[in-house]
Amino acid sequence: MVGECLKRAISMKITSRKRLYELIYRELREKFRDYPSHYVHTAITVALGMYKSYRRLSRKRSYVKPPSIELLKVILLDDTHLFWFNWGSLKIATHKGHLVIPLRLHEHAEKFKGWQVKGSRIVVLGDEYYLHVTFRKVVEEREYEGVLGIDVNEKSIDLAIIKPDKVRFVKIDISEAKNIRDRYFKKRQSIQRKTRGKVKARLLAKYSGREKRRVNTILHKASKVVAEIAAEEKVKPVMENLKNIRERIKYRRRMNRRLHSMPFRKVQFSISYKSIERGYKPEYIDAKNTSRMCPICGELNKPNGHIYKCRKCGFQADRHFVAAWNIATKLQMCRPLPLAAKATEALKAEVERIVIKC
Repeated sequence: MVGECLKRAISMKITSRKRLYELIYRELREKFRDYPSHYVHTAITVALGMYKSYRRLSRKRSYVKPPSIELLKVILLDDTHLFWFNWGSLKIATHKGHLVIPLRLHEHAEKFKGWQVKGSRIVVLGDEYYLHVTFRKVVEEREYEGVLGIDVNEKSIDLAIIKPDKVRFVKIDISEAKNIRDRYFKKRQSIQRKTRGKVKARLLAKYSGREKRRVNTILHKASKVVAEIAAEEKVKPVMENLKNIRERIKYRRRMNRRLHSMPFRKVQFSISYKSIERGYKPEYIDAKNTSRMCPICGELNKPNGHIYKCRKCGFQADRHFVAAWNIATKLQMCRPLPLAAKATEALKAEVERIVIKC
């Protein structure tokens, strides 16, 4: 079914679900009479997803091949009429009746008990089958007492917790992620110089996956700490809107590689959904001048290294904390609060530092 839907979508350049449904639904129902009708809806969804992804990639690259289902390793079950998920088994509707498949649950799946099941997919990896289930939980947004400015950097995530009666600064050290990126970059260079063909492809895939898993572990630990701080302090997370930032990164080759390897958007995404789960929805503000503006007098200055010093009023602090402070105060609710004196005292005091390791 997916193959026929995909061929029709490619040949007629269809991206509309309604149009593809009108063209092919009756034809597939006649051909696959014994299958539940919901399989046709799912096949249309999968085919359109593959075709739309191909169109997006082909606009950026000229060597992208059209999609095919020869190596299709994912079976989408996005309609709750096709499957019934139970903690320990999965019942699937087939043309020969219902098929019950026993499951072995991952230990982290326990937290989703009581959540609403929205969809699932079966992933085939060699001789093993994995079930990925999408859950949904309705979370009530909580009242917040202040804001949490979050500045994501190459080696750290810097936080400015600003409340009417309290100012606190926290530095979360994620330099281990950068060190991992650098080590694996050198390892890939060595592999590319010394190997060829299938051996080269196998080693690159092996170390690429290992690097990704280790970096993701650090980012998830760091984002969990940020979300827990937001819930503990009852503050609303505020982050920079970094859309299209990679298009503005135009330096020398080495610096471009460093900046493009920064997983800032992944960090923001992890912080976002973890905070929402705890009842605090993040806000995004314009990133312009957050690292250059003096939070005391508003003067624009160019930071020198990691130190920010204002030429007008003489204010001096860590540039990343200045950026986090400015991010927080860009939210409207912060403006009337008398923060300058308290924040200056907090910056002079010993700043909290949390180191994240893999």
